[in-house]
Amino acid sequence: MDEPRPADAPGSPFQGPHRPSQHAEPLPPDFVPLRLILQPGGLTVELTRSNVVVGRHSEADVRLPLPDVSRRHCRFLFGNGHWAVMDLNSLNGVYVNEEPVGQMTLKQGDRVRIGGFTFAVDLSREVLALPESKPDGNLADNLFHTRRLLPTDFTPHRRAS
Repeated sequence: MDEPRPADAPGSPFQGPHRPSQHAEPLPPDFVPLRLILQPGGLTVELTRSNVVVGRHSEADVRLPLPDVSRRHCRFLFGNGHWAVMDLNSLNGVYVNEEPVGQMTLKQGDRVRIGGFTFAVDLSREVLALPESKPDGNLADNLFHTRRLLPTDFTPHRRAS
């Protein structure tokens, strides 16, 4: 189980990418960032690398701290001009437009459900002017607010591994 840490400590449960950027692979010339917009609420998580792991573990690139999210739940990959989501054998699965998927290419407007989080896919190249989106902002600050956006009567379907 993850050890509790202060919110400002490295590896905080609400902190974004943990890997140093100097180890990142070069982006393909046709790369388009993927925006995942939390539903409801509108919080935006922008994926600016071509390979991103999402899960509950402290070493996930994007951490979603709910018990129905597996430690390494899914992976978002960019290749051949398209984004795809791939389930990493999570206990509760990955759903695109309410259909369970093992791997699927994403399109503008798709809805991706990972545990109790549902995200709308935004593949536009437009710059968002949402109050929550801060270029180079701390993902920890943004994800902290998502906990308040979740229904208070939320109970996970099953616990994750």
